[in-house]
Amino acid sequence: MDVKGTDYRGIVRLEMSSESGVSLALEYPRNAVDVDIKQGDNVKVSISNEKDPNYASNWDVYMSGVVYYVGGNNVKISIGGLLMDVNNFKNDVKVGEKVYIGLKVLR
Repeated sequence: MDVKGTDYRGIVRLEMSSESGVSLALEYPRNAVDVDIKQGDNVKVSISNEKDPNYASNWDVYMSGVVYYVGGNNVKISIGGLLMDVNNFKNDVKVGEKVYIGLKVLR
């Protein structure tokens, strides 16, 4: 996914899109993440119902959240009050489900 980002009072909002038509916007606290994801970076994204037992070595950013909206191909996830919006989401998730989100910068 290609990245565009903005920063407001320590909260980063990343907007990403892929060639397959999936797009997402993700908010996270800058001071909670060790890697700097910049505009133009290619990022691998995973949204899963199962926690990755090797998340520390597999992902630069790893968070959990709760699905609070599913409609059409759109999914909205709350990550401790921060938001993730996914458009053209193809996986089957339900409102109230806990999901795990992984981001890995491909360099």
